[in-house]
Amino acid sequence: MKKWIHAPYYNDVEVNCICGASFKINATVPGPIKVETCYQCHPAFNENKEVKKVIKWRMEKFLEKQEAIKAAQAKKSA
Repeated sequence: MKKWIHAPYYNDVEVNCICGASFKINATVPGPIKVETCYQCHPAFNENKEVKKVIKWRMEKFLEKQEAIKAAQAKKSA
């Protein structure tokens, strides 16, 4: 296999979210990485579906879409 084809792989790259969460991952990009949403503040992965801090305006549309999907599924089932 040719060595110059693949990107370098970095272990334990630090990822920082705007919600304040910090965790480490393996990536092809040297760290630190800054993200807007993570598994702790995104409502799809958050148990109580609450939207945190700065990302609220973006997540409102996501939650509305999820409610519309649930309503359509309930209507289809009934």
